[in-house]
Amino acid sequence: MKQGSVIGCAIATGAVFAGVLGTGAANAADIYPTNHGQTTVVLLDHAETVAAAQVGAGNVINAVLGNDRWRVTLESGSRYSKGDYYRPGKHQVWNNVTGQQVVSEAAAHSGGRVAFGITPSDPSYPLWVQQVW
Repeated sequence: MKQGSVIGCAIATGAVFAGVLGTGAANAADIYPTNHGQTTVVLLDHAETVAAAQVGAGNVINAVLGNDRWRVTLESGSRYSKGDYYRPGKHQVWNNVTGQQVVSEAAAHSGGRVAFGITPSDPSYPLWVQQVW
């Protein structure tokens, strides 16, 4: 993936979530630059996660990055964690969960939310998504 595509992904993801958060939410998502300065973490609260799920914002992940250019950390109780399998070509454990499934499942849990890590300097995996509940 070209550097421009990675930056485009970050912009597209940011635009979708800015739209979600601009729908009347009093607070914006919490944004944290990491200490190494290469990754920015965006943490949605529960209301923001619900809004993101309702507008289908998780679909942007797969539309822009496909299924092979992002990482996911599923909560231990996720119904999708049973879909993990080893991909020899990638030398790692994989899961075919979609971005929308990750966001929607977190939104369905009391207090559930998602965190996004955007790392433009990693063209192979510029985004990771984590469920929290």
